[in-house]
Amino acid sequence: MEMVYYPYPKAPFLSPEEVVAELELKPGDKVLDFGAGAGYWAIPMAQAVGSSGHVYVTDPKTENLSVTKTKAQRLGLDNLSYFEASYDCKMMPIQTKVDLILCSNILSGVKQPEPVLNNLKKMAQGGTRLIIVDWNDKATIGPDQENRINLEEIILRVGKLGFEFKKLLSAGAHHTGLFFIYQK
Repeated sequence: MEMVYYPYPKAPFLSPEEVVAELELKPGDKVLDFGAGAGYWAIPMAQAVGSSGHVYVTDPKTENLSVTKTKAQRLGLDNLSYFEASYDCKMMPIQTKVDLILCSNILSGVKQPEPVLNNLKKMAQGGTRLIIVDWNDKATIGPDQENRINLEEIILRVGKLGFEFKKLLSAGAHHTGLFFIYQK
């Protein structure tokens, strides 16, 4: 069955499998899917890290976590943990460092990105990869223009936290992907 988006995009929507292929994940990696929604990224990342790896899934909505868990169970994936947490929570429910952090479509939906970015930093260790995927300014769908991220501003803000910008990722016609590495 073909998925139809309204308004219908002129170019393909982003593919989580294609983006995940660019994330340099390997078996055994620990990953945080921060603000996971319904598991759009968590499932392909759990497959990429294999049974020796682990994906920590956070979202402020219990129903999103339930959807992700159901998808994982249907695929026989048991390498995910689920945590209800707001984007700006004072204490992260996960108390471990990870190899990769994914933050997708979160920054365009919050008024103040600093609490979100500070939470992401709590999970980082030297060499942790941070991936930010969000709506680009040329997308014909998505949030209002004033709510979209400014690439230069995000690169500067994330850089102040110790993450070095490495490259842009292909994230479809409507999104931009940013790849950072934590330099500690």
